[in-house]
Amino acid sequence: MSNPTPAPEPSAPRRLRWLRLLLIALVLSIAAALLVQVLLPPERALRLVLARLEPTLGLRITFEGDVEYRLRGTPQLVVRDVSIAATGSATSDVPMLHADRMLLSLPWKTIRSRGADLEISRVGLDAPRLHLPSLLRWLDARPPGDGKVPTITNGVRIVRGRLDGDGWRIDGLALDLPSLHADRSLDALVGGTVHLDALQAPFRLRVHADRAVDARELQARGTLAVVHTAGRLDTTLQADATRIDADMPGFALSPLRIAVDAGWQGADAADALPFVLGLHGALHVGGDGNVLGFAPMGIALRGEGVVPDLVAGGRVALGDRLTLALDGRIAQWPAAWPALPPPLSDSTQPLPFALRYDGPADASAPIALQLEHEHARFDGEARIAAMLGWFDALSAGSPLPPLRGQLTADRVEVSGAVLEGVEITFDDGSGETPP
Repeated sequence: MSNPTPAPEPSAPRRLRWLRLLLIALVLSIAAALLVQVLLPPERALRLVLARLEPTLGLRITFEGDVEYRLRGTPQLVVRDVSIAATGSATSDVPMLHADRMLLSLPWKTIRSRGADLEISRVGLDAPRLHLPSLLRWLDARPPGDGKVPTITNGVRIVRGRLDGDGWRIDGLALDLPSLHADRSLDALVGGTVHLDALQAPFRLRVHADRAVDARELQARGTLAVVHTAGRLDTTLQADATRIDADMPGFALSPLRIAVDAGWQGADAADALPFVLGLHGALHVGGDGNVLGFAPMGIALRGEGVVPDLVAGGRVALGDRLTLALDGRIAQWPAAWPALPPPLSDSTQPLPFALRYDGPADASAPIALQLEHEHARFDGEARIAAMLGWFDALSAGSPLPPLRGQLTADRVEVSGAVLEGVEITFDDGSGETPP
């Protein structure tokens, strides 16, 4: 079958050194160490410390309100309405981080060594808002070797957070990390809701890595849902990566294996459509955080009812737009689909297909489709939401799918009549010219 123009490869942006985000904790730890050694009000002492550190880090750090500190037991510092922004750029007015409340707890040995023996007891952020593009630009401008990862003995806790990307965001971000040691395994709970155009995707995952730094194995277990006006997809997923590629710009997992047990519930459907999906390939997140690519990618789908069994390969990229290119085979024509006329119904051969999409990230634009039969072929396009609605109402609705395009067949038998060289044009009623 012909191969439409494949989806473009995602660009290779600059390297993301994500561990340097912990410099923020390092800044406050040094500030707290000096706080207890100078006879000044805590607000003034902290401002003096930050004034010395800001030029070195290329950051502007501000806070409002009273500074709370505790020296008994494990020393603790609490700062409210904190804002951190990069300096010396046109985007310096955009804070990379703002938090309603920031807590830092330090053991006495860290304070006595003035940060030379860097250990943190606990870090807490209430309602932080992280602007990812600003953070990545700052990280990219930092010189290499900004220091080792500090040990955090009693963990990191983030509540009511928000992560802003370019055209997408995560609301209700929560993170519970019991502890952090560079050379030990890492376990964390993370959750939130991704917003991307008309799509919402609440998730809750338990993440495990064999090491916090230079990890070679990564696992994730949990739930992910995708909510759209056309319906809701609920999944239980397992993801495993055996190699984290640190040589590529950004962040790469290869190979990555994902197993999904899912159910699609249409907006007007009485019952959910269950299916099992497997993905295998290489995942790459660009250094500017704006492009997520999965290429090469393999897919295996096993379904019931109108969900076909198929295998496919290709690529997907998600950034300002969604691009998709898949080529594969449907095992056989599903019995729940409208019956084919003879002799097409006599074939037991797999059905090669090709999908191409390049449009808004919520998949609202038409998707190009080629489907081949042993003695027939369809070339056209459809809208995913319209097709899902048709599947939901298949038992009582129209037997013809909402497609636009052309079907050609060598031979078709209809009511005892034999038609040869058949050409049928499909029109979904949208008023657009069929391709």
